[in-house]
Amino acid sequence: MFKKNVSRVAVALATAGLSVLALSGSAQARQGAPWIGYGQANTYNGVWCVQHQLNYAFAHNWSWRPYHGQITQDGKFGPQTDEAIRFFQNVMLGRTKVDGIVGPETGYNLLWEGDPDYGYDEKVTNAGWCNEYIPSMV
Repeated sequence: MFKKNVSRVAVALATAGLSVLALSGSAQARQGAPWIGYGQANTYNGVWCVQHQLNYAFAHNWSWRPYHGQITQDGKFGPQTDEAIRFFQNVMLGRTKVDGIVGPETGYNLLWEGDPDYGYDEKVTNAGWCNEYIPSMV
C-alpha cells in the first residue's frame, strides 16, 4: 500500500513539473534561432517573420519617425528585406553601424515593435508564433 501511494505521488509530481516546464517554455523566444540576413542560414519562416514584423512596425509604430513603406512578405531574403532591416536598425535602434543582419538585438526589437500576435505582447506573457524563428536576447 505504501509503495502504491509513493508511486502515485511521484507520478503526480512529475506530471506537475512537466506542465510547469511546458507553460514556461511557451512564452520564451528561441535564443538559438538562426540569424537572418545575407550569408546566414535563412529559413522561410524566419524571413517571413522578419518581413511581417517589419511591416507591422512600419505601419503602427512610426508616426514620429521617417516613413518606410511595406515590403513583400514572401519568405525570401533579398535586397528589399535587407534594406528594410537596415532602415529599422538605423532609425529604430539608432545604430550608426548597420549590418542588415537580424541577430539577438535586432530580433528582440522586432519582436517588441512588430505584431504582438506574432511577437511579444506588452508583458511578454504571450510569445507569438514568430518567437520560434527570430533570434532574441530573451
